Amino acid sequence: MRNASVICLRWKLTGRIEVFTNLGKLYKKHDSTALDISVHSLRKKNLFRGWHNDYVEVIKVAPNY
Repeated sequence: MRNASVICLRWKLTGRIEVFTNLGKLYKKHDSTALDISVHSLRKKNLFRGWHNDYVEVIKVAPNY
């Protein structure tokens, strides 16, 4: 069994939640203008603590076994 974390993206306007396995897949679906942050800047953030702006909230979640 793989013990990996996932990245959750929540759109604040609609409440929709999307789950990705890594930042590359997130940015393959959504570009930096839609998220209002570049992938390089987001990689520098501690996503286990979360990051948000007026449009989206991004958090990395580790599974609990």
